[in-house]
Amino acid sequence: MQKPTVEFKTWDEVDSALRRMGEIDIAVEGIQGDMTLEVNELKAQAETKAEGLKKERQLIEKAITLFCEERKDEFAKTRSRELTFGVVAYRVTTKIVIRSIKACVAAMEALKLDKYLRIEKKPDKEIMLNLDDNTLAKVGASRKTEDSLRIEPAMEKIKEAA
Repeated sequence: MQKPTVEFKTWDEVDSALRRMGEIDIAVEGIQGDMTLEVNELKAQAETKAEGLKKERQLIEKAITLFCEERKDEFAKTRSRELTFGVVAYRVTTKIVIRSIKACVAAMEALKLDKYLRIEKKPDKEIMLNLDDNTLAKVGASRKTEDSLRIEPAMEKIKEAA
């Protein structure tokens, strides 16, 4: 731990430092709050500006799709058509459509198709606090107890004093 440039000699100095920490936190929150408001306003303005362009792009894309669908027979031999400003192409895609995830998982488990299920298992550290040290050691875990210092400015009092 790096040695601080300020050293305290009395509890009153520590109390004053806590007040200053709270004042700093309040100032930082204000700055961040203002920044968030400004960013949100800029995002809204940008979205409004881009809205017309996005709609125009969607219309063009729909028109190109309709044009290509009407000439799908031209894509029978060559699946793509390279133009000066881009490519239009058909490609075969395959996807799985699941009506109900819950029902699908239940059916897969019943059919012993577990290897097709994605299961995320992680230790629950909070519940593991209830295990004894011997059991924790068996599972490759251990209990770590620390005496950590909590520094917490009294924000309400600091706001009142400001």
